[in-house]
Amino acid sequence: MDFFSSNLKTSISNTFRIISFNIKMNHKKVAIIGLGWLGMELALQLKNDGYSVFAGTRDKDKINKINELGLNGFNIVFDTNTCQILFNQISEIDYLIICLPPSGFDDYATSLYNIAVKFPECTNIIFTSSTGVYEDVNSEVDEESKKIEWHPVFLAEQKLSKLLGQRFTILRLAGLIGANRHPVKYFVQRNLIPNAISPINLVCRNDVIQAIKIVLFNGLFGEIYNIVNPKHISKKEYYLAAANELYGFEPQFDMGKKGKLVLGTKFEKAYQFNYEFDLDDWTQFSIAEELK
Repeated sequence: MDFFSSNLKTSISNTFRIISFNIKMNHKKVAIIGLGWLGMELALQLKNDGYSVFAGTRDKDKINKINELGLNGFNIVFDTNTCQILFNQISEIDYLIICLPPSGFDDYATSLYNIAVKFPECTNIIFTSSTGVYEDVNSEVDEESKKIEWHPVFLAEQKLSKLLGQRFTILRLAGLIGANRHPVKYFVQRNLIPNAISPINLVCRNDVIQAIKIVLFNGLFGEIYNIVNPKHISKKEYYLAAANELYGFEPQFDMGKKGKLVLGTKFEKAYQFNYEFDLDDWTQFSIAEELK
């Protein structure tokens, strides 16, 4: 088979997959709580895929803007020991995706529990967790490796798992990058790359969104997966190149300790998942802004 025929076959195959996905997921109702850099883009992509998307925010002043985007905005009000989720269709939600970070919560685990318990037992739930829950060891780690027991995100995982059982999937995300977001900005601002000999553990936002779509499409609940790009060169090599390409600047570095390398092979092998976005394709990052 020549190059053109091979690529045409791949293109046709991908097209049929997209059509199949959209047909299967049409009219499914998904709620997303946490409309940050990941959650909002996820909501818009799922809407375009045919879902009815309900988007929750703590800021009621944003609801009209959310509705203007073709989403169904609703308000969440957190009290001391509970929360109120203010929309009428909660009993009809097929999937809930929790994208809330722990910042701003006194008791993160209880806050997420109070969200999840409001939804009916027929709702399957995805939690975008973090690979930061793993102990900071100088070796490879996978989903079974030791966790930081007191980490607020791990405590939330445990509390939600006990409540939800087999209708709950945890996606532990590596450091998020993409579009106008890249951690090299902060290293350039500080003129220092710490722990430069340690490996990078990163993932592009669009790859995370594709992984979430796979979970929804295949009904992959009762699972835990690391979502991390398999490129694990040293921070020194990666961030020096990023700083030079994106900012024309070469920061100092501290060699530090080796650090952990997070493996994502469980998800890759189970679902033949390939990370589409190259971490060092600098053209995808539009962050050439003045440093403050």
